[in-house]
Amino acid sequence: MLQPKEGVGVHTDDLLLSVAEQLKTPLTTIARQAELGQMTGRPELIHAQAISSQAMAALTLVDCYLLGLELQREQSQLELEPVSVSSMLVDTAHDLSNYAAHYGVQLELHMAGRYGPVMSHSRGLRAALVSLGFSLIEAEASKNNRRPRRVTLGLHRTPHGIVTGVYGEYPTLSADGWRAALALAGHARQPLTAIDGSSAGLFVADTILRSMNSRLRVGKYQHQRGLAATLQPSRQLRLV
Repeated sequence: MLQPKEGVGVHTDDLLLSVAEQLKTPLTTIARQAELGQMTGRPELIHAQAISSQAMAALTLVDCYLLGLELQREQSQLELEPVSVSSMLVDTAHDLSNYAAHYGVQLELHMAGRYGPVMSHSRGLRAALVSLGFSLIEAEASKNNRRPRRVTLGLHRTPHGIVTGVYGEYPTLSADGWRAALALAGHARQPLTAIDGSSAGLFVADTILRSMNSRLRVGKYQHQRGLAATLQPSRQLRLV
């Protein structure tokens, strides 16, 4: 059995396997909806919104994966810039809204206070948050034992920096479990047992964040657990 390695991200080949596995879900949904319309001879039975949201999720995951590879290649030359993390979180909520609505998941945005810019990569940060959001929305949707289902995009300040992440009801999610999942990515169908569904979006998000000198970690926010990243305030702001 593979043992988790502290501070080691997911290998590129393992990440590709995880992404390919997760793509099966939206593509299967699209195929079944199209087949339904063909079998009945009634195209109106094809749920356009379902197909649209699933196709967008699949395309977004691929785009984020490709961006992660691009940032990995450019890591030595990657220039971070001041980014408004609060605006970025608002944009992320917009990106995820249709997907959450399709699954009947309540998407909430919580920002405790006002924040200046952080040092990050604009495209990369947004892609990481969207990838993370897609995975946790899918995980919430797989729960059949309770309603309402809720996912929170959170932003708060700590002594170590500004923390942003995506949170839900995952009482068994732990740091050890997340480290083990990173080691098992691509080698196990369900490497992160605390969260239902595919973990590919989580691994994509972590890969992108590592290229920006950050990483995903298990965090708590307002009685919820999830995965979050710590970002550093812009030095330019400090000099003002």
